[in-house]
Amino acid sequence: MDNIRIIKTGINVSKILKQLKQYPEDWGAQKNIDGVGDLVDEWGFPAVQAGVLQLVMGAVKTADEYVGDSELCVPTPAIHHHTEIVAFLKRNFKKFSRCGFLSLPVGGEVGSHIDIGTYYLTRDRYHLAIQGVYEYTVGNETARVEPGTLLWFNNKLPHAAKNVGDCVRINFVFDVPHSKNNP
Repeated sequence: MDNIRIIKTGINVSKILKQLKQYPEDWGAQKNIDGVGDLVDEWGFPAVQAGVLQLVMGAVKTADEYVGDSELCVPTPAIHHHTEIVAFLKRNFKKFSRCGFLSLPVGGEVGSHIDIGTYYLTRDRYHLAIQGVYEYTVGNETARVEPGTLLWFNNKLPHAAKNVGDCVRINFVFDVPHSKNNP
């Protein structure tokens, strides 16, 4: 496959998942969207179509700027709770920028989209699957992704996800500066 590259499988993500369960309030930015209030599913994750827990987020200087064209990256307070994923990033990549966890309920889908803006032109994007099984489609290629899988994908092409497992899918999405030495 040219647009999805499995870097490694079988990564032990249990400590990362344990920290996610230890700090469920970090998903709080997703509360009160479309009337879901403080509802959580049976695993303790937000009852929303696609929840987000950002550790480093994009920022802008003025309201008329587009975050996809901004190089600004701001750590959130949640980064201090999730030391296991930060340690993983530091062990495997020299630098990282925007990153966060995404949740997707059973049967949930993230529609096809492209990450646009100048920020993405100099970054490579990766997923680390934490929990659940999902199908990931990039361009005309689809991969089945299991927990503990690290993958790179071409986010300059249309990409989409579907949770095909029996529990909430959680993955960690992160950007690193483009380099020929990246995995």
